[in-house]
Amino acid sequence: MAEQRWVFVVRCLDQSGVLSAVASVFANRGVSLEAILGSGIAATRAEDGRLILSFRATERKKDMLRRVLERLSAILQVAAYRHDDPQLRAIAVVKLLHPEQADLSAVLAETISQTAEAQTLLLTGSTVAIETVVQQLRQQELLLDLVMTAVTV
Repeated sequence: MAEQRWVFVVRCLDQSGVLSAVASVFANRGVSLEAILGSGIAATRAEDGRLILSFRATERKKDMLRRVLERLSAILQVAAYRHDDPQLRAIAVVKLLHPEQADLSAVLAETISQTAEAQTLLLTGSTVAIETVVQQLRQQELLLDLVMTAVTV
């Protein structure tokens, strides 16, 4: 069975130790997390935490990881998506050298800051579109820095 890229959207208690417990589930099973995004949705309820986890695994291992996570007392729900699922969106903050040379037509781009040397942009789009643009920026040696994650609502 070939490895695929997956995204888990985890609803959880917003309390200390949850991220550590979740990361341990992956680490103890030899799976590296490619990206982690965490947030508390509302300050009024402790159960309003959310983690978005990106990783590579076979479908069988993905199912096992999901079952183990769902048994943790702080986990309320785990939704699993293939990385290229159209329900997912990707966001990337990129710092570019010579941004005028970049073809960003496949994604939405918003300027965050600009200096004489570089421009920092927020890119949004499908996971496939963002990754394709990032790969092109790397190949053109325009990419100076990158932070990227998948998101869903």
